[in-house]
Amino acid sequence: MKTIYPSGISLIALALFSCNSQKANTSAQKQDSTMNTVVDTAKKQIGGNKDEHGCLTSAGYSWSVLKKECIRPFELATKMKDLSNNNFAGYVLFSADNKQVEIFAVEFNPAIILSAADTDVYTSTDKKYKMEKDAQKHWFVTKTEDGKATSILQQE
Repeated sequence: MKTIYPSGISLIALALFSCNSQKANTSAQKQDSTMNTVVDTAKKQIGGNKDEHGCLTSAGYSWSVLKKECIRPFELATKMKDLSNNNFAGYVLFSADNKQVEIFAVEFNPAIILSAADTDVYTSTDKKYKMEKDAQKHWFVTKTEDGKATSILQQE
């Protein structure tokens, strides 16, 4: 009886160990499967927001009419302070010949193009928006509604 008892315990221990091992493997496989699903979903979401030109808006890219490519305005353009909301900024991109400017700001979606009207003065085709220099030679943008001009952007 003494020899049967230790071997019986060994068999029970072996059976329990193999059951736990199978449960651990199944659990690990489920966890791997879940992780793969999370990674696949993340890959689809990161950088997945594209505009009609194929620009990755989630990475800060916008279509530039002047450059005819996707750009990050905050990397290439003159920074402007949004006077209606301190949490935002605007950016002005000049054409190579300085005859046009493209303005990227919350006010404009998509960006707006202003054309040179005079030295250091740019206006929109509808004359609603105007960009010019102030006495300190800083750029500012005004919006005219009902005959009243309001400054909306100012160079920092």
